[in-house]
Amino acid sequence: MRKYFFIIMFLMVSAFISGCSGDKSESGSNALTLPDENGKEVSFENMEEPALVFFFTGVG
Repeated sequence: MRKYFFIIMFLMVSAFISGCSGDKSESGSNALTLPDENGKEVSFENMEEPALVFFFTGVG
């Protein structure tokens, strides 16, 4: 049981470190685009500063 705990903790820490690293995407495209409710691609501006994006679903 202790072994599984350390494995899970290692995986969580490694995912956190890789997510917070400053590596750029290998695709070469710095523009992040998401589809809006009409299906059009919407790109984010000013990508030098971090942003918090909320996704709301139409459930209910």
